[in-house]
Amino acid sequence: MSPSPAAPAERQHWMDLLRGAAVLLVISYHLRLLEQKWAGSSPELVVGFSDALSPFRMPVLLFASGLLLVHSLEKPARASLRGKLRSLLWPWLLWSALMLPLVGWESAERPLWWLNGTFTWFLVALFLFHLVGLLARRLHPGGLALAFAVAWAALPLAGLELHMVGLRPDKLLYYAVFFFAGAALRRTLEQHTLPWPVLGLGLLVAAGWAVHAHDAGGTPTPPVLAHLVVLIALVSVVGILRRMPRLRALRPLERLGRHSIVPYLVHVPVMELLCRYADLPPTVVSHLILYALTLGVCVLALLLRPVTGILYTFPARRRGRHPAAHPSPRSVPGLSALVGAPARASVAGTARR
Repeated sequence: MSPSPAAPAERQHWMDLLRGAAVLLVISYHLRLLEQKWAGSSPELVVGFSDALSPFRMPVLLFASGLLLVHSLEKPARASLRGKLRSLLWPWLLWSALMLPLVGWESAERPLWWLNGTFTWFLVALFLFHLVGLLARRLHPGGLALAFAVAWAALPLAGLELHMVGLRPDKLLYYAVFFFAGAALRRTLEQHTLPWPVLGLGLLVAAGWAVHAHDAGGTPTPPVLAHLVVLIALVSVVGILRRMPRLRALRPLERLGRHSIVPYLVHVPVMELLCRYADLPPTVVSHLILYALTLGVCVLALLLRPVTGILYTFPARRRGRHPAAHPSPRSVPGLSALVGAPARASVAGTARR
């Protein structure tokens, strides 16, 4: 790797692009599942596209979230934990409860459903990973990533099959690798630029893995190899995004990624209602129509966020001002001012926690 010609001086838009693209892929995948649930099938082209991208979809979101772990841990432990309770566990509990009328109230009686039975499992995973990072803050995140990879690979020794389907909390071990790998690689990705031949080779590896996933009908999960190939793909994509100029045409995707918590939480209930009552045939055209309608509602929800913020973050307690109190010199600059603009990019659009 060669040193980057200049350190980034503004918000790193490639992080937002990465999250925005990942959210679009997740929306497409969930739409495919709901089409199969309510229409009986999904277009073959959609299924093939979804299977090919299945190894990368969630790892991209976890990797992008891990990029901000170091910044989160620079806060005092109590403030960091309180922020994650407000911005992760609160929307997890709220939106899981909102799904109960759609999936059946009996789901509330199953503890595993709350943990991994609906799309909000991602928020639980983020909270647990941040908690591990907080408790092991003196350890290098690369070591944590390696430990989780070893733990995942060792599951067959305990008689557990390696797959990602169903109410399986053990799959969090698989995803933890990408979260902590993002934390470990952030500084390297910011300070160095991969040469084009290396990026091209990484994309070829990713394309080959996508073809393999398509033929296998989903995410291939052989131990070690799955993590390694997906990480190569992620680093290559980040390398390309960092080289790209900031394009006006991609600003909407940036904003979607910067506030990705909104479309992530909104899209499933909307699609559940659309697929249940639209009664459209399972064609590519109907898939695109439902996708566009869902995305439109997500954009509307994003625009309404200033007045609906409680749906995504529990309000912080306001502290009274004490005019007689004088801040100590140490408290004046503030951590955020020292970290700088690039470190203030939020995970899944939750920088305010």
